[in-house]
Amino acid sequence: MSSPYWNPKEPYPGTYPPPAGGWGPGGPPPGWGRSAQSPPPGIWGGPGHSVVPGIPPGGVPGPGAPPSSGVELATFGRRLTARLIDYVLVVVAAVAFFVIMAVVTVALTGSTESTDAEGTLWALLFFFGWGLLLFFYDWLYLVTWGRTLGKMMLGIKVVSASDGGGLSQGQAMGRSAFFGFPQSLPILGHIFTLAESMAALGDGRSRALHDRVAGTMVVRT
Repeated sequence: MSSPYWNPKEPYPGTYPPPAGGWGPGGPPPGWGRSAQSPPPGIWGGPGHSVVPGIPPGGVPGPGAPPSSGVELATFGRRLTARLIDYVLVVVAAVAFFVIMAVVTVALTGSTESTDAEGTLWALLFFFGWGLLLFFYDWLYLVTWGRTLGKMMLGIKVVSASDGGGLSQGQAMGRSAFFGFPQSLPILGHIFTLAESMAALGDGRSRALHDRVAGTMVVRT
């Protein structure tokens, strides 16, 4: 007669003991020997099942981690060379603009002399208009082609850091503003821009501070 209490002489309480010689070809009944606290198979344990749902196999990449395979990042030297080319082109465009405006002013007024107000305006544009000019130059090229003339010559391009696609209007404008506007302030603005650009040397995806603000990165094409 069975007893509701555990009998130390009964090694398998509440179940039938295994037949002599083991369980046989069919093995133990389903679930036999599995702890109630064991996690379900296919999620945590076992070869090929070490992936937690919603997290990639390599874990969550931290900030500054390298991008996925197939993307070649632009080196700091290549980016610097492209920017120097852009500076030369912008200076040429600025000089041409000032010359054209001077010629137009003389043609309209018939005089080569300028008033104090005109002189002040030209001086303000010369000293503080550099950042504004850089902003428009970068913004128009990035939103249209994703790269400036210097970047085209060096074979690099600015893309979205999230998916490697083209830049949105906001990304192009934000990146250009963060890089260009500080340079409207002579000397201090240029020092700030140099420092934030060199931040790319300490980032796993070679992103300067203006890249991180706008969510962009620079890659080879």
